Amino acid sequence: MSLFFESEGIALEYEIFGSGEKAMFAFHGFGDGPEMFGILEPSLGKRYTIYAFNLPFHRGSTIDKETKMYGIDPVQLKKYFKNFLWHVHFSYFSLSGYSIGGKVALKLIEILPDEVQDVFLFAPDGIKISPWYRFVTGTMIGKWIYGRLMLHPNRFMSIVNGFASLRIVHSGTANFIRSSLDTEEKRKRIYNTWMCLRLLEPGTRRIQKIINEKNLNFHLFFGKKDKVIPASIGKKFVKGLRNKKSLHLLEAGHQLVKESLNAEISLSLSEPGK
Repeated sequence: MSLFFESEGIALEYEIFGSGEKAMFAFHGFGDGPEMFGILEPSLGKRYTIYAFNLPFHRGSTIDKETKMYGIDPVQLKKYFKNFLWHVHFSYFSLSGYSIGGKVALKLIEILPDEVQDVFLFAPDGIKISPWYRFVTGTMIGKWIYGRLMLHPNRFMSIVNGFASLRIVHSGTANFIRSSLDTEEKRKRIYNTWMCLRLLEPGTRRIQKIINEKNLNFHLFFGKKDKVIPASIGKKFVKGLRNKKSLHLLEAGHQLVKESLNAEISLSLSEPGK
């Protein structure tokens, strides 16, 4: 059953999975939905009550006109989830995020460090910010170029296909771009999602410091074959952590959230002290 919580100009739809004593806020990837965390209920549901949110511009989740114009800012995000925490009668929360949802989870570590308990991230966006993303969302000319590409997607895909044939872009990345932009609805959604989250760029060094100082139960999962958000990003991030066992490398690509992931999560939870 879908529920809604509205505060600070943000109205997010969410679903609940599991019945554990701890609260977990979970964020899906682009074009996905909360049900992906229902897949992980066997490994997480006994320990956590999972509040799985739809990101803005996904299904019923919306933002007000001012927020759509300027983007969600960190103070606004902090107030929203502080209010939601009070709404569900918890003092602390854990986090889970996949792909672009991982970016939101990382930012919440940074802005609400005293409330965060455990963290499970799956091929998270936001550790390394693409120069292309910064150009498109942060400059007038970038927004204009992106708008033109969205009006004439065949030209853009011809460029992507050409780069793939020359091996400048990996074929897996090219396939991901094609599937993300193959309809007008998807093209609008990815642009709107990018724009509304553009102010939530995680501060990786500060997040590493928080993880180390608080000794957070932090788990980072990457696919060894992921060409969209490669495992090298996770390896570099973990170099700044005291606990090098935080990184879990799987025999997979970018699509990590599936039933087989439950075994990997259960294994990480069985480690001493977890």
